[in-house]
Amino acid sequence: MKKGISEAKVQRMRNLITSKYNNKTQVRSGYTGQVQDYKEGDVWEERGKQWTIRNGIKRTVTKLDAARKAVSIPLSCPKCGGAMNHQAHKHTYNRWGICFICTSKWEQQMKREGTYEAFLKEIEDKNFNVWLKDITKEYYEWLELRDSKSFVTEAGDIEDWSGGKTKQQMREEFDEQVIKIREARDEKK
Repeated sequence: MKKGISEAKVQRMRNLITSKYNNKTQVRSGYTGQVQDYKEGDVWEERGKQWTIRNGIKRTVTKLDAARKAVSIPLSCPKCGGAMNHQAHKHTYNRWGICFICTSKWEQQMKREGTYEAFLKEIEDKNFNVWLKDITKEYYEWLELRDSKSFVTEAGDIEDWSGGKTKQQMREEFDEQVIKIREARDEKK
């Protein structure tokens, strides 16, 4: 009986030495699926899921990727390069895109130049206008949903709730209140 190293084992060693780790050493019959090579950044669908390759690793693409990216904070400040490992850095990065130290220096510079009060006033005005816009939109949406004049109770009875002010009257009263709020804010300035 002749003992020796089989041709398949020799071929396997050759493949290992030449860094061809996935090459086959024997021909076999059976099912072979279509293998597709993907590169960094490619996005494809496989078995009902979306996949991509990031940093050489195959990952699934989810709905939360954009949210995860928006919430993630870098290890160092993009402006000064300092470590951002404190909670204060995270809050200022989410607001301004720089670390707490850079934000403090920026505010100090504005105070020296005399522009800090105007900067705060501008932020306050923007916040007020956005709040007023949101509350107005929410009220108008509620007003549109208020059209239904009859409701069905748990017992199955239909109740008519058509009394009270009309939609137009309520809209006019709300708009008057918004004008009064704006005037009061302008007087405060």
